[in-house]
Amino acid sequence: MLRILLALGLTGSLAQAGQLVFTTVTPGSCPVWISAPERSKDFGFQSLAVLNDSDRPIKSVHLTVTFSTGAPREEVVDGGHVYLDLDPGQEKRLDVFLGRIEALNQKLKSVRRELAWVKITVESAEFADGSRWDPDAPSNGIPVFRPAPLK
Repeated sequence: MLRILLALGLTGSLAQAGQLVFTTVTPGSCPVWISAPERSKDFGFQSLAVLNDSDRPIKSVHLTVTFSTGAPREEVVDGGHVYLDLDPGQEKRLDVFLGRIEALNQKLKSVRRELAWVKITVESAEFADGSRWDPDAPSNGIPVFRPAPLK
């Protein structure tokens, strides 16, 4: 009987602990691809693999971390600029130190959910020539679809 009670208590505590799922999101027109996040005991995104997929050197990227429990709205919970010298086609692993595990677990507990997605995405990139990419700017050579207004 004691084993059954211990097993039930352990199962209940695991269900209440919750789970954080860490992932990367790269917009389709982004000149920088981020992947292979590594986690540490303190950060959900300790480091990332970063690839320059453009034909120009990149000097910095702005990263944003969002928290979502499945609701239509994501909440920005962390972010920052990472300075780098990344030539066209070059890939590097960079320490980014984003997504504090303790704060994310507290957030998950406060919203009373068992599961949350924590996403890191490239918000913008700055090229060595001073120009900048952001997801709202139209890309050269890529048609932008804009639906006609309904009448």
